[in-house]
Amino acid sequence: RILDESCAGEDSSLFSGKKDTSASRLKFFLMSPLLPTVLWAQRKATLLLKIDLPDVKNPKIVLQESKVIFSGQSQSHDYALDLELYHDIEPEKSKYSVGARNIQFHLQKKEEGWWDACLKNKAKPSFLKVDWNLWKEEDEDEPGPIPGMDNFNDYNFAGDEEPDMGGGDEKDSDDEPEPEGLPDLEPKDTDAPSEEPGPPPSE
Repeated sequence: RILDESCAGEDSSLFSGKKDTSASRLKFFLMSPLLPTVLWAQRKATLLLKIDLPDVKNPKIVLQESKVIFSGQSQSHDYALDLELYHDIEPEKSKYSVGARNIQFHLQKKEEGWWDACLKNKAKPSFLKVDWNLWKEEDEDEPGPIPGMDNFNDYNFAGDEEPDMGGGDEKDSDDEPEPEGLPDLEPKDTDAPSEEPGPPPSE
């Protein structure tokens, strides 16, 4: 991991004014969350991101106009991410999906157009890579579903509504409420003659 330049030097505030020794630096590395690999591509109206982590536990994701913030655990390691985007997005119209192999983002650009980069100031950190499976040039952009991305129609985790995952409250046509009480196993025929005992047979 690369230590930020502001942390360099013997009097770094990161280590509470103590001398920056190799032991304290190692302790900082061991306690700090890792940076996950992020893949990106775009369309005229959307920014496509993938956080390349399998089976993420306790994911925390915040979408802001200019940022994507993530933290979670994968394979016994802590990960965290704070991306400052090249331009603004619309969080309320953006969506994401936490899957078994990765976390996918479908972010709505605030203004349509092709970005020169994914991050502000055209930063190119080592963890950020182009998703060549989804990459399209400006003249290749086509409307419709994007192959390789989840169908986000049922997901709206960035909004206030809970996602409809299917099932749950839905009832099968056979699941009719049963009437109160138990019905007679052999209903009586009210028109049938009553079976009154007759006189004993004569000898």
